[in-house]
Amino acid sequence: MVVSPKKILWPTDFSTLSLQAGRYARGFREVFDSELHVIHVVPPPYSADVSVMLPADIPVAAPEADVVAFGFRTLKKVIDEHFDGDQTIQLKAFVGNPWMGVCDYAREQHIDLIIVATHGHTGLKHVLLGSLAEQIVRHAPCPVLTVKVDEKDFIID
Repeated sequence: MVVSPKKILWPTDFSTLSLQAGRYARGFREVFDSELHVIHVVPPPYSADVSVMLPADIPVAAPEADVVAFGFRTLKKVIDEHFDGDQTIQLKAFVGNPWMGVCDYAREQHIDLIIVATHGHTGLKHVLLGSLAEQIVRHAPCPVLTVKVDEKDFIID
C-alpha cells in the first residue's frame, strides 16, 4: 500500500495551535511532494462570535472586502515567515461558515488530506472542537489529521 496525498489543505485562523498544524502541513508536503493549499475562512459579520474569531486589530464592523483582504495579507505573511515565501502555495481567504467553507473548498479542489488544529483563537477546546474541527472531520470529503495541543509531536524542524 502506498499513501501519497497530492493535495493538502491547511485551514488556519492564525492561532498558535493552528500554526502548529501548519508545521505538519509543511512536513507532509515535503515528504509527499504535495501541492499545499492554505485558507482562512472568516465567519460572516452577522455571526454572534465574530469578535472571537477575528484578529484583534480588525474591527468587528469592517466591510467584508476589508476583512477578506486582511485575511489574505495575513496568509501571505504566514507563508513568508513559516514557508520561506514559497510562491507555489495556493492561498485563499473568504467569508463563510468556517467548517462548511473548509469542506466545500476541499471538495472543489479535490483535496486528499486536511490538516487542522483541534481548537483555535479562543482556546476553548470543547466549544471549537465541537463546532469546527469535529464538523470538518464529520463532513470532509477526505481524511483529516487533527493536531492537538500538548500532545506528542513528531515534526522535527
